[in-house]
This record gives sequence, structure tokens and C-alpha cells, in this order.
Amino acid sequence: MGKITIQKIAKDLGLSRNTVSMALKGNELVTQRTREQVVQYARQVGYLGVPAGQPAVPESAGEKEAAQHRIMILRKPDVAVYWDKVINGISEEASRNHCQTQVAVVTQEDEDEKRLPVGLDDSIEAVFCVKMINREYIEEVRQRGVRIFLLDTYKDRWEEAPGDIVKIEGFQPMVKLTRHLISQGMKRIGFLNENSSLYETMNDRYSGYLYAMAQAGIATEPDLVRPDMESDTFYATETFDRIVEEYGELPEAVMCGNDEIAKFLTQALRKKGIRVPEDVAVTGFDNDEEGMLDPFFSTVNVDAKWLGRRMVQCFLWRLENPDAPYEKIGISGQVVIRKSSRRSAGG
Repeated sequence: MGKITIQKIAKDLGLSRNTVSMALKGNELVTQRTREQVVQYARQVGYLGVPAGQPAVPESAGEKEAAQHRIMILRKPDVAVYWDKVINGISEEASRNHCQTQVAVVTQEDEDEKRLPVGLDDSIEAVFCVKMINREYIEEVRQRGVRIFLLDTYKDRWEEAPGDIVKIEGFQPMVKLTRHLISQGMKRIGFLNENSSLYETMNDRYSGYLYAMAQAGIATEPDLVRPDMESDTFYATETFDRIVEEYGELPEAVMCGNDEIAKFLTQALRKKGIRVPEDVAVTGFDNDEEGMLDPFFSTVNVDAKWLGRRMVQCFLWRLENPDAPYEKIGISGQVVIRKSSRRSAGG
């Protein structure tokens, strides 16, 4: 085991470094419950910085610690900030409710060989899948007797639901975003996404686009609609250069399944001297530019941290209602209109 530091304790408990430091010093600005949690955990892992005069955790607090729930978070080996926000939300809400969390990375090789994460033992009560993992792997986890919580699900459902689902609601926001483009007189509107036929959240976005187009009496053009690009080779500059080359006659707008797709597409268009939004309007989804000084893309704001918090709340409710039917909880997304889709002052 590596050196135990305040930073490591903070990460393990889902707290800030400052909170842990204050707790170890007995600072009363930190609640007694949190101080007790930090001190006990620090002693458990052998942290040498626990002051000698720091009182032992009372028996009642020790009993609470013994009853603490443990959650394992499964993620894929990518570096997308979006998933970090979800995991931060899980960690914060878990800490508030005295649950311990640990993160395990599942590679494609792990999935193929059904190699379960190190640390998935009998003390783990719940596994949170923050990105879609194949069904066989999830079933292997479920066979260990652990509760499953998903951030998305497969479009064709499961023969038997593996657990509760928390997901972003994408249908209605995508309808509104499509109508925003139509209201500016646009009709040749394309759609570009990955796995719309596979994952329910992606399918919601595609379905919202199709519904709004149909309601407006506008026929979609097959050459402009690509809902099921392959993820493994999709996010590459040359892929989007080829997409732009293959458009032939340019669409008036392209709706993208997420902001990353919108960024790749906009870069490819600009390399060809095609202006956004003057020549082609572009929209995204997720609001990845939220913290930027000058965000550009019209999008759908997703509170990724809240998604994580809601997963923990769902887990706590499930503990009290173990026999209730599995639930699917939809979190609303909010349309944000910016420069990338405005053709006029009134758009």
C-alpha cells in the first residue's frame, strides 16, 4: 500500500482535502459525524497524522461505521470530464449518507473475459455502472448477489431488468432543439450520433429529432441522417473529414448526439471553409462548454453531478424497499440556445 496522505483519505471518503484536514484537527466547523468518520478511517488505514489527543470514536459512532454501506463504481478507461462529474456526484452524496465508494475501471478485455474488478467482495452492496457495460458482464456481477444501478440501459431492454436505472431524459429537449432550427426556416436538418439503436438515452435523442421533423411535415434525408456511427472509430478527425466530404449538398443544420460530436464536426466544416452557423448550424447535447468564458454550441444542459447524486438516493431508497419493482428515473435536460444555431437575431 502506498503512503497514506490527507489527499488519499479525502478521495477515499469523497470529501475535500480541507474538510479532512479540519476534521483531523478537531475543528468544530466540520460536523461531529464527519469528524468521527474521518478520524476512524484515518486510524483504520494507518495514517500517522491523527493527533494523539484526538478522542476515540464513540461506541455509537463505531456502530454507525459498522453499518456503513459500500458502493463500487464501474467506469470505462476514458478521460471524459462528463463521467468525472457523475462520479463526483456519487462520491459527494455517498459521503453525506455515510457510504463508502471505490472506483474500478473495466476495460474491453475485462468485459470479454468476464474478469470482475479487484475488490468486488462480499462487503460491496451495490455496483453503479456509470457507462454502459455489456449485458453478460453485468449479469456476472449480479450473480454475486450485489445490487445493480445503471446510468443508461439497452434500447431493446433486458429479458429481466438487472436493477434500477437513472437516466437523462433526452426526447423532449431534442424535440425543442429541432423546433428551434425549424422555426428559423431550416428544413434540410441532419442528425449525427453513435449507437442510437443500442442505448436508450441515445435513442431518445434520435427519436426526439424524428418526432419534431415528422410533426413539422418535413421529410428526413437519408444522406444526412447517421444515427449509428461506430464508437471505436468514430471520434477521429479523419472520420469527420470524410463525413463532410460525403455530404455533397450541405445540410442547413446538423444535430449531434453530444457536444464532442458537435466539436469534431465543426472543426471538419471549418477546414473546408464552411462557416458555423452561417452556412451550417450545429447543435450538441450535454453542455460540456458550461464552464467556458464564451460557450458556442446550442445544446441540452445535463446536470451530470446530479445524475450521480440521484443514483445514491435510489440506492438508499432500495435498501428500505428491497422488494419493490425496479424503477427507471428520468432526469430532465434543459435546452440552451447559443451562437452555433442562430441564423438571425430572432432565432
